[in-house]
Amino acid sequence: MILKTSDVIALVSAAVAGLSLVIAILANRSQGRIATSGFQSAQRFKLDTAELLAALRGIMIKAALYTQQDPALRENQDYSDYIDIRPEKASIQRFLNSSSAVAYYAFVARKSREARAAKRESEAWRIFFMELEQLLSMSNTFAAGRLAAKIEMMFDDVSDQEIEEMSAGLEDLAASIRKILQERPYDIAIKAMTEIGQESEADSRFPAFITYLREQGTKDPDVDLWWAVNSGDTAVLEDARKRGAKLQTTQGDIVSKYHEEWEKFDASQSAADLP
Repeated sequence: MILKTSDVIALVSAAVAGLSLVIAILANRSQGRIATSGFQSAQRFKLDTAELLAALRGIMIKAALYTQQDPALRENQDYSDYIDIRPEKASIQRFLNSSSAVAYYAFVARKSREARAAKRESEAWRIFFMELEQLLSMSNTFAAGRLAAKIEMMFDDVSDQEIEEMSAGLEDLAASIRKILQERPYDIAIKAMTEIGQESEADSRFPAFITYLREQGTKDPDVDLWWAVNSGDTAVLEDARKRGAKLQTTQGDIVSKYHEEWEKFDASQSAADLP
């Protein structure tokens, strides 16, 4: 069978038309995927991570410059060479408010869960978010630089695969949100704060009881853990963790363990409430 030139052209045209249709369908699907908030969040994740690291590095560099300045002038905001780290802090705050933080909350919880399963006392990522918040509250530039360096070094052990997994996980935002809620028991600070949020009005004295125990000289990592969560003292939190503070310790556990102390504390509080 001999094909005419017109037949060949017709066949080629049909093939091109078919290919164009396939490309158009794939393009529409791709555009639909790109338009989803999940896809945009996944793509934004790496940019947010890069911005966070850039902010940490910026604080470190400024801290180094800060050490070279005249101590009598460098704290004066009217000083012509005053070193201002507020732009970097603003970047860190944006990260904390971003959807990318959702992926890191799940990552931190997983790290904590794996540490518990392996019976490891130490897991630096457990206080990642608390240290970022502490950094935001720091006024001393040099101290901020030291903490920024500590936080940046935590990323040394984060693999490319883990970055990709966190990024990909955000494509399904609903699943990501469910995951951080499911992982709540493995995040020390979040678990403690949610328990405080669920307490009754009668239990509102518990933070004061924790302070009372410490003032009585109680040396208990679980007590110190609760005190650190109430006060926001990350140094005490890290020390309590290293000394074996248990994530699953509840307020009820503490009150039961220190029943006699609670009775004394409760009596003193009741007496103080009398007119």
